[in-house]
Amino acid sequence: MLFSHALPETQAALALSIFLATFIYEDGATLLAATVSASGALDPRIGILSTFLGIWMGDMGLYGLGSSFGRRTAQSRRLQKYLTPESLAKAEGWFARHGSLALVMSRAIPGSRLALYVAAGALRLPVRLFARITAVCSAVWVCAIFAIWRFIPKASSGHQKLLPWLMTVLLLFAPWLLTKSTRLLRGRIRNHESLRNCPTASLCTR
Repeated sequence: MLFSHALPETQAALALSIFLATFIYEDGATLLAATVSASGALDPRIGILSTFLGIWMGDMGLYGLGSSFGRRTAQSRRLQKYLTPESLAKAEGWFARHGSLALVMSRAIPGSRLALYVAAGALRLPVRLFARITAVCSAVWVCAIFAIWRFIPKASSGHQKLLPWLMTVLLLFAPWLLTKSTRLLRGRIRNHESLRNCPTASLCTR
């Protein structure tokens, strides 16, 4: 690998580097750990554990930041006229109903996690629920990336060597694309039903 000479030589140092890298860019750190493990430079079990712990601790740190920041914001006199009790109650209600699904989907949508996890803490999503969801999602995410880079390259040759990269991209964006497609499909179904139920379809389509 081109960057192999720049990596720490010992397993412990490499695991620590990956752990710290997750706080900077967790998707990149996960991909790095998976490719290094696939090359044999890092024990996959150590790579999975160090990556998972780094991601999960970072998630909990964002939640704690949001929890602390949210309380201070709510007590700020300058912001109280914008953050009314009614608006906060509505936001907390939305998180109570949709927060779990939003957390799951954010794992596969790059760039969405920071704001969402901070908001989860600020809007008082139960910490145990947040910890449980993020732990499961992080574990599944890390194991999936490692599985792609550990098993697919062994069955690939020639141009098929690009297959792990394509599978990784698919894993990154497939849930987001599925969500967008589902929303578009639902919108078309509602429009079709409204047209069908309209007394005069010609007037409804104008």
